[in-house]
Amino acid sequence: MLRVGLTAMLLALGLACTSALPLRAPADPARDIATWPAADQALRTGSAKMGELRTLRERLSSRTYRNEEPFLAVDAERAYVAPDRRYEKMEGRSPVESVSGETVQIGAQFFKRLNVNGPWQQMRWTESVVWPGSEYSFSGAKNVTYEGVGEADGRPARTLTLQHEGTGDARNVGWQFQTRLWVDPDTGYFLRRETRGGRQETEPTTGKPLTQRYEATWTYLDHNGPITISDPIAAGIP
Repeated sequence: MLRVGLTAMLLALGLACTSALPLRAPADPARDIATWPAADQALRTGSAKMGELRTLRERLSSRTYRNEEPFLAVDAERAYVAPDRRYEKMEGRSPVESVSGETVQIGAQFFKRLNVNGPWQQMRWTESVVWPGSEYSFSGAKNVTYEGVGEADGRPARTLTLQHEGTGDARNVGWQFQTRLWVDPDTGYFLRRETRGGRQETEPTTGKPLTQRYEATWTYLDHNGPITISDPIAAGIP
């Protein structure tokens, strides 16, 4: 009886110790790096997911310098509705002037107004909006790597870095860029983008060397959210 009692006690003690061990928490897809796909695959997936969006909002802040002198600053809020609608509220500043206004484009229809209280005008336009198009693809991307765990507007994200060149579609041929992307671990959507770039050329009027530098940040919001973009004149938007 003593042996049986001792065995039972040891078993009970072992079970008690086992039950006291901490349970492993479920893996966090944003922070558990071992579960992440390859960096180049994450970039391709994110670009494809962004290319499937029906609506999106974004905030943009960009600065361009020529020979390290400020040349152009742009701050904008934009909204898109596929396949051909785009809204922008923008302020642009150069060393000699500042311009602000709003634009709406629906296909080849183009509307604009200067300042926030100006009247809407419809303009003749030759180019149609196609969105998303290839705006979120990085043709010829190289050295795609993970930088680590990040955060975009309070949301956890996987952070990617890559290098890429300007393209004819983006009208920036000759530029060399380095980009950092914050990717949502659950949806694959891009949440934030930072791009730095440069170009060396010859100033056409003086023949002197010209160094251009560009830096910009995009924040992407309301992926597939309830966004409407309408003809502002027909809608009577003040």
